[in-house]
Amino acid sequence: MSEPREGGLIRLIPYPGQTGLWLLPSWAVLCGAVASSRIHLVPADAVRLAMSVLLVEGGWGTVWSALWATDWTAVLQQWSRWPVPEVRSSIPYARPDAPAGRIAAGLARFHSWWRRSLLPSAGQALGQVLIGLVVSLLLAFALGPEVLLLTLATLALMELALLRGRGAEGAPVGYGGALRMGAPWLVGHLAFAPLTLPSVALAGAFSLVAVGADAGSTRARLMWIGGQLLVVGLLVALQRPLASTFIFITLVPQWLLLDARTPSGPVRRHALPWLAAAMLLAAWAM
Repeated sequence: MSEPREGGLIRLIPYPGQTGLWLLPSWAVLCGAVASSRIHLVPADAVRLAMSVLLVEGGWGTVWSALWATDWTAVLQQWSRWPVPEVRSSIPYARPDAPAGRIAAGLARFHSWWRRSLLPSAGQALGQVLIGLVVSLLLAFALGPEVLLLTLATLALMELALLRGRGAEGAPVGYGGALRMGAPWLVGHLAFAPLTLPSVALAGAFSLVAVGADAGSTRARLMWIGGQLLVVGLLVALQRPLASTFIFITLVPQWLLLDARTPSGPVRRHALPWLAAAMLLAAWAM
């Protein structure tokens, strides 16, 4: 089993080895809050923003990191081959082939597998998942029913990604983009106001950019730039010419910095500040 990824029990949804990209989920929360047009420089709003960031980092991020720190396929394969230990039924006069005897044998097998296989290989990951779930549900409940529903949907998306990526070294690219950018943006918005269609569209477009951060070669360049072109088109449709113009201008240095042969290095070192500026500008234009 692989060791848990960067960080301890509480950890941001990670981009392992990619300096700077770990900040994207928290930045997306802030931009979503700005897009709601309801955040103000008052202590109460600062607390709600901090809770939203903690939900994404300490809740969702902890669960997501723990899920991909363990080879769950290998753990379940061990269960399928785990022998039934010798056990005597605790129910008097129960024959081994009777229902009570089979139940006792099944419980003994599960207990043996849990103690000798699951806990040694995945015990820490299970503890992290439990902590992440508790943090996520408590903070989402405090932030409101809409955030709670979004949290449940996000946890379901994580489970679906785990099933789709079974046996792979990492999560499916599209799921990572939604969890790192789109869902945090929506949390930031919902913490202060009901969702609007333009804000949801921006979250989807910037999720495509996050997909580009995971992809390789020419595909990364296409996703990174294409997602922001969608943002420009959306702002043009919303009659925000100034914001759309400035965001289009920020695409020029990003395009030049994204080397199609080695996209990850330039992205994390140089193109990220331009992306962060485009995100905040788009949110402000809402």
